[in-house]
Parts: sequence; structure tokens; C-alpha cells
Amino acid sequence: MTAETVKGEAVDLCPVDSSQTRNSATVTELEKGAEISFNTPQAAWLHESEGYTPSHAGTGPNYLRQPLLDNEDQYHKDVAAAVKGVLG
Repeated sequence: MTAETVKGEAVDLCPVDSSQTRNSATVTELEKGAEISFNTPQAAWLHESEGYTPSHAGTGPNYLRQPLLDNEDQYHKDVAAAVKGVLG
């Protein structure tokens, strides 16, 4: 699993009526991982708000949180494999 995979899933869940937010998704590689972000003024509101009805089914709030939770088991496996590779 890569951050790009999670980002792609999050973009698919991000509200369509806010293509500006969908298009702002980025992955920043860090020394020990990666950061996935959506860089618009409304991104946090769209993510956290339960007070709107998305224009397209399957999109809506928690668009970044849900892919992370869905991929949590694979993430743990990837980390364990990386640690095992380092420790031998």
C-alpha cells in the first residue's frame, strides 16, 4: 500500500461538487512515511461536516479518514515487513 493509493481512494470519495478540493490532493514524502493532504480553504469543512448532502452518491465527509481506516491492516503489514527487512 502506498500513500498514492490512499490518496486516490480519498479523491474518489471527496465530494464531486468541490472539484477544486479533489484536484488539490497531494502526497508529500517524509523521511519516515508520507503526508496526504487536500489544500483548499474548504477541505477541512468538507471532511468534517455532516451538515451537507453530497451531490453524488458515494462521496461525502471523512473522505480521507475512511481510506486510511480501510487500509489499516495492510499498513501494519507493510510496516512489519519493513522492520523485518531492516532487522533481518
